[in-house]
Amino acid sequence: MKKVGIVPTADLFYTDNVYDDKYHFPNTYVTRAVEAGMLPIGILSVDGRVIKESLEECDCFILVGGKRIWPYQIQVIDHAVKTGKKVLGICLGCQSIYTYFRVVEEMKKQGATGDPGEFWERQKQAGVSYLTQVEGHRWNVLPRGREDDTKHKVFVKEGTLLHELVGKTEIMGASLHTFACMDPAPGVVVSATAADGVVEAIEYGRNILGTQFHPDVDNKLSSIFDYLAR
Repeated sequence: MKKVGIVPTADLFYTDNVYDDKYHFPNTYVTRAVEAGMLPIGILSVDGRVIKESLEECDCFILVGGKRIWPYQIQVIDHAVKTGKKVLGICLGCQSIYTYFRVVEEMKKQGATGDPGEFWERQKQAGVSYLTQVEGHRWNVLPRGREDDTKHKVFVKEGTLLHELVGKTEIMGASLHTFACMDPAPGVVVSATAADGVVEAIEYGRNILGTQFHPDVDNKLSSIFDYLAR
């Protein structure tokens, strides 16, 4: 049984109450991981930075949706790229993958070395963002029992990893985002778009897959999670 590291979103340092600092593991991601036959393990960080030994325990990773990219998400992707482990990033997780490769590209341009997560933190503090704001793709809630209400057509490109997994050129994806990954770094492939051209999936090689839509909301796209378990 493969161990999948569930990489949470976080609310950190926003208030004066230290107990408001929290990590969030939405149940849908854990449910899909178990259905695919994997053992889910929570990846916790310390003050927004990953505990490297926890990554070594995992065979693959799922980066969940949320509001903000933290250094630990960049660090998880960096570990996976360097070790050949699989990553599935969903919504913010997809944006984290996109940002990671843009950060690596920028580091090369500047001749910078070191931890991409720390480089990203410095960029973030300077106001840098690689994401594009989009309209018409945001539901404020995922209505229980009415998940299909949040879905729209997603057009999958033939010859991509995502197409291999879903076996179709058109699927329905749940949309819950206000930002998108519209200008990927070299080597990152756009594998799906919405009708308005918004990027809905990206991939890098055979091991890194990001979906802007949410395959976790139900089991209708279970093959995406089965891919991690292989």
